[in-house]
Amino acid sequence: MHDLPNLEDGVRLLGADYYNHFNEHFWQTGRPGFWKLERLQHFEEPGDESWVAFDRGDWHHSLALLEERRPALHTHYAKIANAKFETFRIRVVEHPLTEYMQWELHLLHLRDQLGGYTRILPVHEVRQFEEESRLPELITLGNDVMYEILYDENGLQEGGVLHTGVSLIARCREFIKSLYEKGEPISTYFGREVEPLEPPLRSR
Repeated sequence: MHDLPNLEDGVRLLGADYYNHFNEHFWQTGRPGFWKLERLQHFEEPGDESWVAFDRGDWHHSLALLEERRPALHTHYAKIANAKFETFRIRVVEHPLTEYMQWELHLLHLRDQLGGYTRILPVHEVRQFEEESRLPELITLGNDVMYEILYDENGLQEGGVLHTGVSLIARCREFIKSLYEKGEPISTYFGREVEPLEPPLRSR
């Protein structure tokens, strides 16, 4: 398996600067597509109605809100297909699942059904790369743009560090792809590990 290279100094983009840059470049991704490595086990997503319902303990309403998102996500991934690229995500998981992960896996399962291809990798498969620090959260867009996503201590996204070195991006993408190739399709993982779970504790 490829090792993750040391990340060069990049440009910190915070708040609106990050989101504007991402939105500008996402639709220019092209081949070899969008690749994401997701490692942390808890995030705060106050801008997501389903997450807000989950956070206040209304699990069934949270899942209903996700299902209501299906038509919009179908349109989103159709637009991606029309733009001639695909999206791939490798999601590292620890067991037992955190409450957040139980919620997020429902969302990722929905995305996967509609074209946001996702695989699951148990944490022991990445421990060899984490002797000094936890793996970063990474997104690559085509050949020319990569973000190392930044979060605060509570798991709220602050922005990202922009990298544009073509060689660095290629090496990081190959690392993400190597993890993806080892991962399990979320469709089988979800049915075995997520569907049988009781609602998260915060909703009981």
